[in-house]
Amino acid sequence: MSRAYFDLMTGISRATDEVIAAYMAPLDAEVSHLPLKRHGHPRLRDLQVRCGYELAGGRDWARALPPLCAALEVLNCSTYVINWMLDEKAGYDSPAHKRGLVIAGFQLRETAQRILHDHGMHDFAPLLAEINHEIYVGQQMDIADLVVARLPEYTDGDRFMAAYRRRCRLLSGVFYGRCFYAGTAAAGAPDDGLFEMGARYGAATQAANDFGDFALPVRRLDKLEKPYQDQFSDFVNGKLTLAVYLMTTRGDDAQRARLAELRAEGVVDEADYRDILRILVETGAYADCKRYLKDEHKACKAMLYAHPRSPARDTVAEILVRITSNKFLSQLRKNLAMFDLTP
Repeated sequence: MSRAYFDLMTGISRATDEVIAAYMAPLDAEVSHLPLKRHGHPRLRDLQVRCGYELAGGRDWARALPPLCAALEVLNCSTYVINWMLDEKAGYDSPAHKRGLVIAGFQLRETAQRILHDHGMHDFAPLLAEINHEIYVGQQMDIADLVVARLPEYTDGDRFMAAYRRRCRLLSGVFYGRCFYAGTAAAGAPDDGLFEMGARYGAATQAANDFGDFALPVRRLDKLEKPYQDQFSDFVNGKLTLAVYLMTTRGDDAQRARLAELRAEGVVDEADYRDILRILVETGAYADCKRYLKDEHKACKAMLYAHPRSPARDTVAEILVRITSNKFLSQLRKNLAMFDLTP
């Protein structure tokens, strides 16, 4: 990350934090917890809105954007707390905690709409509704459609890839795309092309996160638990991500049986992790997932370069690098080296 990139992101996020803090103050701690936890940190979605605004010719982001960015960030937090429960991540204290997450998610959604209303930005309210709709259509695909139990329905690789691309676009792509688009709309020059580039970028980052399910966390979440325990949630829960699809459809009988055994056990220890990584490499899934992300990065750059060269375009180009160069892929490479499995 360049210094200029960091400074731009920090500037817009600090201005956005002032709006968020005012709206979190009256809320219960359980509702405001995540927005305030993210408070004070530079955020990528804020930067995307700013870049869209400046690419469209906007010149006063400090006046035009903080409430819009705040609404999008609070909406983003609402999806995180609800999806934490839907994705069956570890860390629940009780069933009441799960119900509390859903309630917090709903309250944050309402707060995001209120921010727009209070700042006279009513034209952006449908944007938030569209994001919500698309994310939860994607969640339905993630929970019920693209699962290992339905693998026989995806013997055609092209059919699987079409469904997988759509799921990634809905879960993450459209939100990223609408952040860029919101910035252009705030500048008075809505840009559908930039929306499509952002949606493709967001879908690619979702695919990168899926791939990152096979990387160990950099830090343990709790001093008493092994780092393996919180990872592989997609794998253990039977999500049919690109890596899982390739490993399962290309693996031999012994490899497929081992993958099924590990999913049934529900807990992955160090020996199990070595087996997973070995299958990931031996089936070519690792190489092809990397190639997929590189191709998506290249496609996004081509779409971006339809815009004239400018500082804002250079910043977006730096954002796009995250598709192929991020903490998940870096950690996965280190894990492969740790077990002497580097392809």
